[in-house]
Amino acid sequence: MSRSRNTNRLAKKIRAQTSLTLSAASRLAQQANVYLGSSVEDSPNPQQSRLEAHVAHVLASSFQDRQLNGALLGVEEAQPENQGLKLILESNMANEVLRELLPRFDHFYGGIRGVPGLRIRGSNRRVALHDALSSAQVTVMRADHGAMRLPSARDGEVLLWKRVPGVLTRNERQEAAEWADSRAIVDLRVRDVLLSRILRWPGLVNRTAKPHGFANCYTHHSGDLVIEWCCGDTVETLCANLLAHGFADGLPRERAIELISRYSAHLGDRTVILNRHGSCFYGREGEKIAQRIRKHYGS
Repeated sequence: MSRSRNTNRLAKKIRAQTSLTLSAASRLAQQANVYLGSSVEDSPNPQQSRLEAHVAHVLASSFQDRQLNGALLGVEEAQPENQGLKLILESNMANEVLRELLPRFDHFYGGIRGVPGLRIRGSNRRVALHDALSSAQVTVMRADHGAMRLPSARDGEVLLWKRVPGVLTRNERQEAAEWADSRAIVDLRVRDVLLSRILRWPGLVNRTAKPHGFANCYTHHSGDLVIEWCCGDTVETLCANLLAHGFADGLPRERAIELISRYSAHLGDRTVILNRHGSCFYGREGEKIAQRIRKHYGS
């Protein structure tokens, strides 16, 4: 099929799924690097989507601009597996991913860090992180197939996943309930689906991190995830590629996407916020920064 026919098909899909004008949909379609790829395979049940969304949210809050080798949130590849999800992790970051996800009470912070209720099973090369309250599960492995190192407690921490392996503590139950019923969020289903899709489609979102090996991620609250970068795909190109692969499938049309400017877009009514800076932040310093990040994970 010709490029022009593919572009027209994608433009029609974008127009049908969003509130964008036909001219805006056509502009996005012309910038896409891929056309009408396979749709994201969503989680099979709400509990699984909610767990994956929480995992993505915690990793974004934790890693910020400390990714390596273009692996946003530390994830190189994601594979649906039975009723759960398998994540292939960037090998340098893998142990830190495990540490950030497993719940611990931080006395200095004054609360819980990680995903409340997350517990472990499996071997040190294939660690299953399962929700103590449901059948939801995410399995993590290193890309180099090496052994994962379980985290030890740091000063002021209590490892809840190790201390109470079969049940949730009172604080964990409270945190889990707040994530599952955040009253300030208009549509929790949209949040869970979109953040789950961020985790399930690293091949597309990792494009933001490839030019320098890292991008910047953070969150404002329990309802959003922000990705910032400075080089590579424009915001419109990234949006076009995401929409081509079904990122907005099943979302309310009026909330699917909002193009704020050349440098910013909102997906899912500010669930996923994309910001691309107008100039390079790192230049020749990118590799030096990557070396410092790598050294941190090696310590």
